[in-house]
Amino acid sequence: MASKEHSTRTFEVPGIDKQDVIVLHDYNGFPYYGQEFISSNLVISIVLNGKSIGFYDNQEVIFSKNNVSVVLPNHICKEKETTQDYEVVLVIISPKFMYEIAQNTIHRNFIKYHYNPITRLTIEECQIMLRLVQSIDDVCNMDIPDRHDMLINLIDVLFMMINTHWMNQENDKEQKSRSREIFNQFCNLLTEHYKEFREVAYYAERLHITPKHFSKVIYQATGHTASYWVEQHIAIQAQQMLRNRRDLTVSEICYFLGFDDLPHFSRYFKRATGLSPRQFREKEWKGS
Repeated sequence: MASKEHSTRTFEVPGIDKQDVIVLHDYNGFPYYGQEFISSNLVISIVLNGKSIGFYDNQEVIFSKNNVSVVLPNHICKEKETTQDYEVVLVIISPKFMYEIAQNTIHRNFIKYHYNPITRLTIEECQIMLRLVQSIDDVCNMDIPDRHDMLINLIDVLFMMINTHWMNQENDKEQKSRSREIFNQFCNLLTEHYKEFREVAYYAERLHITPKHFSKVIYQATGHTASYWVEQHIAIQAQQMLRNRRDLTVSEICYFLGFDDLPHFSRYFKRATGLSPRQFREKEWKGS
């Protein structure tokens, strides 16, 4: 584990914590050629030209012209090959702002991007999305009282657009389409009920599927078990709160997330992240 952490770099974006959102134009390639890296921020990229081949958690992905991708925090990425004309626009969103979007706007389901970050767009769809990104960039550079709320609304619209195209893309896939549909329903239920229910059997029952068949379907759709996704979703929520809710103690976060006691929460969190909640918080606060 130590050697892996040592070889994996972190994509740093100066000023993101104060700005909430930063738009970078004319970006070429990945941040570090040939090296594994992670970002603690959410990164949306729209490919304007060229093509780049890379790895996303050891899965090969291809970023092509008119593609939009949503890379959630803490995924391991690595560049393999990029054409000289490759050019992207990046919308970088801080973890705190991502948390606000999920909490304060229309239901946003991020978990599906964990296994499929790329959405294909038509030329017209890409141009519409780029105009919205330009509006986001304009608001980012404004010094007005309503800037924060305007960005919340604009970013939410951006995710609505991406989600619509992502769902259309998934629906067009004949292979595993039913499995993906069940996974998306599972994600919606998980987002609503993760505080009360961490047992896979609960979600299988809600979807009228036996637990054994449910686990098989989720694995077919994503390459991971249903219990993995439950654990990951809770860990992400816990990370966001430990990082951003400085007004809450670790114990208060533990009870907010539906755990009966701190030792159980600590074991659950460490199994998912490799750190105890207090170690994670100390590391994040020291870094910021």
